[in-house]
Amino acid sequence: MGQNKQVQKDSPLYEQNEKLVEIEKEKRLALIDAWEENEKAKAQTKAYKELCSIESWENNTKTALELDLKKMEESLEVEKTEYSKKFKKKIPEIEKIAEAKREKIEKQKEQESIKVEKISEKLIATPNAYPPNTKTCGCF
Repeated sequence: MGQNKQVQKDSPLYEQNEKLVEIEKEKRLALIDAWEENEKAKAQTKAYKELCSIESWENNTKTALELDLKKMEESLEVEKTEYSKKFKKKIPEIEKIAEAKREKIEKQKEQESIKVEKISEKLIATPNAYPPNTKTCGCF
């Protein structure tokens, strides 16, 4: 019949078998720990790469916006200079037009003054002409 090959707890083979089982268990735990550390390192590396990518995008975008702002400021400065030149060119024209209008008013004032003097001379020449005897209402 079949022999019972079970190792008894007292025998040296049992102790050796227990040690081998313990070693296999420790080996398996060590491999699991190594795998876990490796997976964590992969996750950290992936996260670091993504963070670096985001930071790079942020820096590039900010730089591009700053360049756009600088271009706009330069463009506005050029426009400001051009408008300033146009303004400075128009000032003498405006002054010239205003001076012409002033001269026109002065001539009109002189003509009115001469006209008033002539009327005054006529009134002085005819004694009964001023104040006029005209009635404002027909019944009086």
